[in-house]
Amino acid sequence: MAEDARDPRTQARHVLLAGGGSGGHVFPALAVGAELARRGWRVSFAGRPDGMERRLVEARGVAFVPLAARPLVGRGPVARARALATVTLSALRARRRLRELGVDVVVGTGGYASAPAALGASWARRPLLLIEPNASPGAANRWLSHLAAAAAVAWPEAGRALACPSFVAGVPVRSEFFAVSGLDAGARPRLLALGGSQGAERLNRLLPAAVAVALGLAPELTVLHQCGEQHAEAARARWAESGVPEARVEVVPFVADVARELARTTLVLSRAGAISLAELCAAGRPSLLVPLALAGGHQRDNARRLAEAGAAVVLEEEGLTAELLGRRLGELARGGAALATMGARARTLALPSAAAAIADRIEALAGGGR
Repeated sequence: MAEDARDPRTQARHVLLAGGGSGGHVFPALAVGAELARRGWRVSFAGRPDGMERRLVEARGVAFVPLAARPLVGRGPVARARALATVTLSALRARRRLRELGVDVVVGTGGYASAPAALGASWARRPLLLIEPNASPGAANRWLSHLAAAAAVAWPEAGRALACPSFVAGVPVRSEFFAVSGLDAGARPRLLALGGSQGAERLNRLLPAAVAVALGLAPELTVLHQCGEQHAEAARARWAESGVPEARVEVVPFVADVARELARTTLVLSRAGAISLAELCAAGRPSLLVPLALAGGHQRDNARRLAEAGAAVVLEEEGLTAELLGRRLGELARGGAALATMGARARTLALPSAAAAIADRIEALAGGGR
């Protein structure tokens, strides 16, 4: 087989994005991919054959490269052995596909789903760039950083935990979030409840009863509730028992076009993952944040930064009740002018140049190699 099936004289440069398992491992890569496509690059995405990433990527017309992967961290000896065997075989397949497709650079966004393509990049002698949006990198990116040419980080402290050179770029966010119009102070209150692409079970349990309380303070409130695919049936049952009028709420497993929904939203209830908050800031939307207590403190730090800027209100998960959540939702939802101010402050925290900065480094890697 030829070392590289691409003829660089006749074809555009090609980037392979890799990640999956959650929206946080998919959407930042797609933002960078869109910027590179605008510059004339070909863009493909590697992920698990049965993962949510395949649906998200193919829905946007991006070529998908299926590579099997299994989680390794926190598994027993047998599961770890199977995971290692799977990633090794997938990495060998990735090496072959990189050469067949003429890939110039591989971009990994973390998580075990990115490992086969990242390893394949090393074995095929293609430069690997990592995207790390959190202050403390996850296990996959820490390990893969030994193979990477560079890492784009959102916080300087993240770079200190990685073995490769790093640069601070911020969190790449797709352009459609920046295109969302500013919040109208006179808009009817509408809540978008986001527990993350996989749902948030505690928020799912509290939200129906909380909205019943909030309606006493903000009678015009309507709700779009993203509950996660695995929680959809239980969430709909809780809403049916809550007494909230059916016309006031829509329950969906997953919001595929968050930017479009944010344009119709006056307040967001969310965890405080780095990707979600970057998207809220880009769209200029106020939020009530409930940081995930088991995220090593990272979500609390993320939420605190928005709260200190006047862009969000934070509630701690410990001791949170439906009554407390409902009161805060109702108080915020009825304050149109205050919400508009919070949204404007959120937008001042956005970094519209992040995707372009990462694309610049990828082009440099393609031009100069590892």
